Amino acid sequence: MPEPLPLAQGFAPASREDWLAEVRRVVLRGRTDATEEEFQQAFARRLVTRTEDGLEIQPLYTAEDRLEGVDAPGFAPFVRSTHVEARPWEVRQRVWPEVEGSSAVEELESGATGVWIDVAGDVDLGRALSGVLLDLAPVSLWSATPSKAVELLQAWDLAGTPADERRGCLGLDPLGSWARTGGATDLEGDLTAAVDLVRQAADSAPGARVFVVDGTVWHDAGATEAQELAWTIAAGMWLVRGLVDRGIPITTACRSVEFRFAATAEQFPTIAKLRAARWLWARTLELAGLDEAERGMAMHAECSRVMLSRYDVWVNILRSTVATFAAAVGGADAITVLPHDLLSQPGGSRLGRRIARNTQSILALESHLSKVIDPAGGSWFVETLTEDLAHEAWSLVRTSEESGGVADMLRSGAIEEALTSVRHHRARDIATRRRPITGVSEFPNIEDRAEPVKGEEARVEGVIFPPLTLHRDSQDFEDQRLRAQSMDPSAEIYLATLGTPADFTARATFAKNFFETAGLRTTIGPVEGFASSSSSIACLCSDDARYAEDAVEAATALRDAGASRIYLAGRGLHVPGVDEEIGLGVDVLGSLTRLLDALEESR
Repeated sequence: MPEPLPLAQGFAPASREDWLAEVRRVVLRGRTDATEEEFQQAFARRLVTRTEDGLEIQPLYTAEDRLEGVDAPGFAPFVRSTHVEARPWEVRQRVWPEVEGSSAVEELESGATGVWIDVAGDVDLGRALSGVLLDLAPVSLWSATPSKAVELLQAWDLAGTPADERRGCLGLDPLGSWARTGGATDLEGDLTAAVDLVRQAADSAPGARVFVVDGTVWHDAGATEAQELAWTIAAGMWLVRGLVDRGIPITTACRSVEFRFAATAEQFPTIAKLRAARWLWARTLELAGLDEAERGMAMHAECSRVMLSRYDVWVNILRSTVATFAAAVGGADAITVLPHDLLSQPGGSRLGRRIARNTQSILALESHLSKVIDPAGGSWFVETLTEDLAHEAWSLVRTSEESGGVADMLRSGAIEEALTSVRHHRARDIATRRRPITGVSEFPNIEDRAEPVKGEEARVEGVIFPPLTLHRDSQDFEDQRLRAQSMDPSAEIYLATLGTPADFTARATFAKNFFETAGLRTTIGPVEGFASSSSSIACLCSDDARYAEDAVEAATALRDAGASRIYLAGRGLHVPGVDEEIGLGVDVLGSLTRLLDALEESR
């Protein structure tokens, strides 16, 4: 056999200095007189990105960025995994018993390995579990009360399920319920009411978790990754302290808790967040004096509702696929994928639930993700992002502790203030499409329609702070598109072209996509064709050279032909007679809102 040929044979070893020299040449456009400070500024501006938490993401990571102090999988601080070997995660699918066709048995027979039953309202849990082999499938509850949790324990008793085969989560979440209702529930009373249940479950169902510490509460309300991490860990601390104060041993208290985090289509931040979560909880329990074996975290990842859209819902499948992949790579013990059409009908369609289930099956069984432990281990970027997130979140945990705990921060309005700031900056990025939403703010499906959103959160009495409610990324764009749906279907935008197709095609395409984002149809033709169209709004489309020659005259002609509002595809031209310019970086949402206001006034 011939000797193997190393790929790098004949090439000198590349160093970071070599790479920086090439980067310097490119970002400075060959300038040789630039100072080091000028280079650093250009480097940061063009190659370094920043997360919502202010963390810097560099363009290159090497072995020098390896994460120190992290042991093998299965060992504290459990960054790499809580387990010492790869194991399949629980395919935990949501079940809505009051929705026709949503059945625990059907989910389990079709590929789910666990069920998550919505018991909000008057749900007969025994009927919902009919036909389920409780010694084989973990059962978890959503929106549970102590009485519903007792029903699950009784169901295991009636089925004769051995104690060591009772798995799942009873779903009690006193702090999450309190946060979602604005403090209208009895926080301390709800925790006290659950103490006997903890003792009962410790004996009768030691493998089941009584409580969930739900990070999606913060995520849904707009939290960044670090905020979700910090306030979830702080909520876990509040819960364990409360149980210990009520006579529950700390090891029993910790074993009764499961954590839930949101998985999003932001792949690497999700991976790093889940790895950092285990690290933070292990550090918390280390400070509490627990042995290393007791510092693990039971983790459930749910695909984010924040990223779901009501228009072009098929794109939700792509988002959920990336989120599921990230959750699996991040080491979640259980994953839930929501139906892609969940916002179109309660519980989604039968097809939506099937696709949600199969997304996990394909990744686990065909892509073999469950066969590899910590696939992200050794990625210097993920290692660094994990460490940065953990440190940022830990500083927020300390702030929470100094403020009296997460409950006091909710009471004082500190958390709402922080969330409002994040939502404001995120809304700006979404409006300007720096944070594009496929199918909504980019590449919209003009034929798609949606129904107005009904309020998901019921109003409650006795609130003491603003309830934490769902804020979806696409909501503001969808609101404007719903306005357009209610208008005269003949309302459209006339794309008035100047010059040859080579002159106007690029900007006409941009303008078409721009206006269709609000559900407004467009027609295209020369300036002189506007008079015979049914439109009252026009947008000039051409290149800068043609604008310099003909734009003023064209704008005058359009106005004389009856155009009530004139746009120009391009920026920085300031053509007399043009009401607004549209181009990269403009506030798309603001511009479209003003346009719809004008159309409504003209009706």
